[in-house]
Amino acid sequence: MVRKITLITLCVFMNLLSYAQTSIASEDSYNGFSSRSFMKFNNFMTVPTFSLLHRETSTIEAISRSSNIEFEDASRLHVVSYSGKMRSNVGAGIAVFQQEIGVFKDFGAMANYAYQINLNEKTRLTFGFNFFYSRRSLDEPRVLTNTPDPLINNYQDRPVVVLQPAATVSFGNFDVGLFFENLGDFNLKTSDFVTSFGDKTISAHAAYTHKLKNTSGLLAGTTIRGLGIGRRTNTDGFSYAANVLADLPRVGWLKVGYDKLFGLNAGFGINLNKRLSIGFSYEKQQNLSGTNEVGLIYRLGRTKKKKTGSVTVNIPDNSPKETIQRNEQEYEDPEHNDLSDEIRIAQDSIDALNKKVDEILKKLENQPTNTNTTTIIKEVTPAKPDEETRDQSLPRRPGTPWRERTVTERGGGGTMYYVAIEQFKSLQKAKNEVKFYNNKKSVKQYNRTHKKKIRARYVRDPKFNVYVVYIDRHAKEEDAEEQRDDINGAIKNEAESDSDEDTGLGEITVSGGGNTSSSKDRVYVMKVTLGPEGETYKVPKTQPRARIQTMQVTEGVAPGYYMQIGVFSKKPYADRLLDELEKDGIKAGYFLNPKTGYRHVYIHKTQDKQEILKLYNNNLNNSYYDRKNIVHVR
Repeated sequence: MVRKITLITLCVFMNLLSYAQTSIASEDSYNGFSSRSFMKFNNFMTVPTFSLLHRETSTIEAISRSSNIEFEDASRLHVVSYSGKMRSNVGAGIAVFQQEIGVFKDFGAMANYAYQINLNEKTRLTFGFNFFYSRRSLDEPRVLTNTPDPLINNYQDRPVVVLQPAATVSFGNFDVGLFFENLGDFNLKTSDFVTSFGDKTISAHAAYTHKLKNTSGLLAGTTIRGLGIGRRTNTDGFSYAANVLADLPRVGWLKVGYDKLFGLNAGFGINLNKRLSIGFSYEKQQNLSGTNEVGLIYRLGRTKKKKTGSVTVNIPDNSPKETIQRNEQEYEDPEHNDLSDEIRIAQDSIDALNKKVDEILKKLENQPTNTNTTTIIKEVTPAKPDEETRDQSLPRRPGTPWRERTVTERGGGGTMYYVAIEQFKSLQKAKNEVKFYNNKKSVKQYNRTHKKKIRARYVRDPKFNVYVVYIDRHAKEEDAEEQRDDINGAIKNEAESDSDEDTGLGEITVSGGGNTSSSKDRVYVMKVTLGPEGETYKVPKTQPRARIQTMQVTEGVAPGYYMQIGVFSKKPYADRLLDELEKDGIKAGYFLNPKTGYRHVYIHKTQDKQEILKLYNNNLNNSYYDRKNIVHVR
């Protein structure tokens, strides 16, 4: 419903504002916000969709920019804003700004909204818009004139409202889109549009975000962002700008860029602590003086309230009220006479309560056990945790390893004897052979009827510079030859009893390489020396056949089929995995097992058994290749 309302609203705004716009005087024009400094600060002013894209936390930001600082009464800009990701697919922001340009002063406020739609597992479409109000007035202290100026004397304030829609398509970490910077610019005093439709400013943007892997120390978690913008305006024609920013979470950031109109710019930032950062940038335009900018960023983060259950036990007191008498003779246990009056009375009460508990336990032990009755103990299950209450104590890990179809393994080093089926000069051909072999009907049939399973892999033989596709390896040559004979014997027997063309486990013709067996063998033994540290190779991730585990839960968990990927006893680990999955576009959740208190993380829930089996077999539409299992909650 929210998605439909958002789309309809954007379409109505864009259609209404595209008709019958008339041009008026140029002094009504407003000052837009350039991309040259808003890459780290207030980036939703550069492109409205950037309040959502690649944002993790909400921030309060403030900047002060002075242009052409060597000139007297230079232009200045001051902005204070709040922006960030409100939900996983919604971003928003607000800002208040003031610009001093010549003898004029602009004061206004801006509101931002962005909404994202997942088109498929890797493609996302984000709509966004900025809506701001700006009022231009005369800054009288800056007016210096010897003769009366009719334009200044008769100047009236000009209030303008502007709608700036934008759309961005994201392909993984690559973003591309369009931004209409003044599609709807309306002068409230004259009730006219500031610019005609043909004079509108349109810009196209392309951005790429890359997180460095295998980094440590000061470079840990480093992210590189690149942004390019091409803009067409009525006054300046076509212009372009490009910026690159290196974000180092443990240190700060570095930025460099170029704008056709404003020249080169560079800047840096320092993280004073986990929440507060300060930044500085400098820009030099040809034939003009420099422009500097100072800014502050304060990261708000998410609310980290931990919900804990509380149990109150009320024991009815049926005994008559007694008045405390400071008389040592009233204490039931003479050992308590050395204690204070209040402590001795409390200790007497505890002893009496312990005796009662012992009597109840003895009665329960003496009762006969009824084996035909099932007793269900209802336990209180905390409510499903809200996204806003997730624990943030553990750092979120970069990357999406669950999307990898293979896992990297390392050879044992030295010399090994491989039970091989083929060898190739090309790495890609070796990979294709591994995939083809593991999907063969005869291989699957062999694995169903034999205790020792076979699975194709590949390794590079450095001596002959070939990639050997093999199904097993051994330290002793005789062990490898024994397995080869067993497989070839099984192949021969199956081939004699089955006329299907897919009966061979590895029918090949070998030429070159280290093959020491007859070329007529379906599989053969090959001696490979990998060296002292061994050789790394990738093998496909395996997934066992789908089996449904049944779990009976009394309260707190909705019944259905859950695709479970992990069980955690501690909340921070479960919350970290949920955030990492949702960042990758996988909707995940977890439920609490009331008997164990463990958190069961799942990536899909349905009432349809066939649906959960289908998603299990296709790895959640090719988005999750790690181990998983199906849990049926009744």
